[in-house]
Amino acid sequence: MKSKHLLLSMFAGILFLSLLAQPAFAQKAKNRVMTISTESGANLFVDGNQVTSPVKIKIPKYSNISVKVEKVGFVTETRKYENNGINIIPKSDFITLIKDEAYENSFVTNLANQDIDIRPARNQDDSWVLLSRLVTSTFDVIAITDKSTGYMATAWSAKTFNSGVVRTRLIVKTSNTNPLEYKAKLVSEIAPPGVGVNSDESFRKWDRVLRTFENVIPDLQTRLNVN
Repeated sequence: MKSKHLLLSMFAGILFLSLLAQPAFAQKAKNRVMTISTESGANLFVDGNQVTSPVKIKIPKYSNISVKVEKVGFVTETRKYENNGINIIPKSDFITLIKDEAYENSFVTNLANQDIDIRPARNQDDSWVLLSRLVTSTFDVIAITDKSTGYMATAWSAKTFNSGVVRTRLIVKTSNTNPLEYKAKLVSEIAPPGVGVNSDESFRKWDRVLRTFENVIPDLQTRLNVN
């Protein structure tokens, strides 16, 4: 009998607390106003619309806003403020940006993703041997090599940074045999963090090249032009 009474008491207590919780939740949710600011020179977007920092934002109860901050050389920061009566909405928020490691370890160049002419001074056999040697001095793996057609392509070389994944490869093909001429393309692409190197759909062309590959095209041009 005592056990039955105890169970009924516990059930009544739980029911009372659950009924009490909903009004308390509703009382917390109300229209909020907050001020968002960020670093000088950064672009601030609220729900896709660019605004000037600092900006005062109204967040109606049970709604949310999305904020994005962009600045060249820094990692893009995105935040979502949910005014659901549970999350704390601060009166102000200063969004600090982190330096982009990929940007710091690269340089902008017109050599990226462009066919660059290389005119060797040697015969075809000697040029191909030297070309192979120069390419493997920078890239670990040559994925495709065909001397008969004069085509060579390295495997992707990928490096992960806080802003994303950068992948680089070199493609060389014979564009003319008399006189001998190659076209070399340094392919540079970037994707969001966590993307696999072979997820082609996630990568986009990047107008920058990692400093590791800074001298690849100039070295090919210089060394192959020397007899």
